[in-house]
Amino acid sequence: MIERIFGFLGELGLFGLFTAIFLEGASVPFPGIVVVLAYGGLLNMSFAGMAGIAAIMAVIYSLASLIPYFIGNKLEHLIRPNIRKGLDKASRIFNRYGIWSIALSRPFGIGNYISYMAGISGVGLLKYLLLTFAGILPWCFAILYLGDYLNGNYDRFLELFDEYKMEFYGTGLLLAILFTVYSIWKRRKNEHR
Repeated sequence: MIERIFGFLGELGLFGLFTAIFLEGASVPFPGIVVVLAYGGLLNMSFAGMAGIAAIMAVIYSLASLIPYFIGNKLEHLIRPNIRKGLDKASRIFNRYGIWSIALSRPFGIGNYISYMAGISGVGLLKYLLLTFAGILPWCFAILYLGDYLNGNYDRFLELFDEYKMEFYGTGLLLAILFTVYSIWKRRKNEHR
């Protein structure tokens, strides 16, 4: 069964990989990590080739993430006035402290939902696209590289993830804390000027 799936993905070539990352960016419930991991094992790329493909994937993901961004932006106008006050407060907090959450959350499961919040909060389009690209590019490269290393074996990936999940989540939490502290420090520094 796995060989048939790999055969099908191999026949699709890069089109299949780019379609998978588009669906992932558009917040379609789709196991994007599994497909990208498989392509990492299938494509047999050089390090530079992998970096180039990861950059193209990041552009496609960023453009596809405009779909939930604009949906969130349109939903913001449909919210009842009595809820708007709370949403405006959440939006200010998100814009003040959480703008880096657009980039930092991309490798994790909540990254796709941040697109909706960014649209609701009215994050500038260029800033949103740049942060999305910066957040997804390392993920694209890392999963392609890991897929190449594991030869597309998703079961081995799960074993490896299970073995190092505390380090994975710990690193993510540490990065989130550091960026939050930095954002607060920078904001307070700017307020005292």
